[in-house]
Amino acid sequence: MSVSLMNGLLMLGVVAAIMPGTMVVGFSGATLVMDQDIPSRTCRYSRAYSMIQVRCSNLHLEWIPTNLKTEIQILDASVNRLRVLTNDSLSAYTSLAYLYLGDNFIQEIQEAAFDSLHYLKVLDLSTNGCDTLPKSLFRLPYLQKIYLYNNKLTDDLFKRIEVTSPLAFLQLARNRLGKIPEMGAMPTLVNLNVSDNAISSVSPEDLAPFCSLKILDVSKNPIKFDANNCECQTLNAWIYARGIRSRPVFNCTEEQERGCAQPAFSNRTIQLYDRCTEILRLQVETEKARTTWILIACCISGFLFCLFISLFCVHKRNKRRKKKLKEEQRLNANNANTELLNSNLNQPENT
Repeated sequence: MSVSLMNGLLMLGVVAAIMPGTMVVGFSGATLVMDQDIPSRTCRYSRAYSMIQVRCSNLHLEWIPTNLKTEIQILDASVNRLRVLTNDSLSAYTSLAYLYLGDNFIQEIQEAAFDSLHYLKVLDLSTNGCDTLPKSLFRLPYLQKIYLYNNKLTDDLFKRIEVTSPLAFLQLARNRLGKIPEMGAMPTLVNLNVSDNAISSVSPEDLAPFCSLKILDVSKNPIKFDANNCECQTLNAWIYARGIRSRPVFNCTEEQERGCAQPAFSNRTIQLYDRCTEILRLQVETEKARTTWILIACCISGFLFCLFISLFCVHKRNKRRKKKLKEEQRLNANNANTELLNSNLNQPENT
């Protein structure tokens, strides 16, 4: 009997090991796990700088999990098998500030895929198959950094994009660019990386729309300069005048030997730069005015609060005075009644 029981238990253990997701009668710990529940069970939540973070990386996911906590602020879904971002893929996570989707197979991003991410600051789409991006992405009000390394983006894409986001960092290394992206004035851009592309020329006119640029990486590009037009020295003069750290540092020995004249910038270059600085000036003034109005509003609110507290204190004091006065009047009335009663008692009776 005991041998049969042991064999039965052994067989049950083998079945449970082979089919861990199967419901086993009599064992309350075993549950049937459906495929759609897996992401919520394997994604890991944590806190990062007081923000709610969820890590769903390297889980072989083919879609963004839809059953995560909606208040998450950091989502790492890198190193998976995502192929498409639909308009609904991220619509539930409106508080996202950091989104990491690198090292996937994303080839299609629908136009409204990021529209609900009003607080997004950092987006990583590195090492995917993107050959286009939604225009609305570059209109997000807080977007500061975009990583687009190792995709299939071309020059035509950026001609159709108008940037209103406060972008400070743009990583476009290892794409299919033939020139510096033409994205209009970008007064907040500080760091631009277009290394490892097919860019053959760089001029001050290309960089003029980026009037705050401080770091430029154009390494691993087949850049050539026309020595007859002193293009190398002109570019170096612009880089030096704007305080830009360039990689690589361009060697203009041939032009120096030719004895090029003092580099001069074209009118078009000056116009593009002035337009960028004007936008930057307006943004700074708008921010100052906003700050000033906020300060004024705070001062008015503080004054009204103090006035309310003062009036409240005066009201309480008056209320206490009235109460005290009533109490004194009551005591005086009681004393008068007592004296009258005593005087009546002390009067001699009529004989």
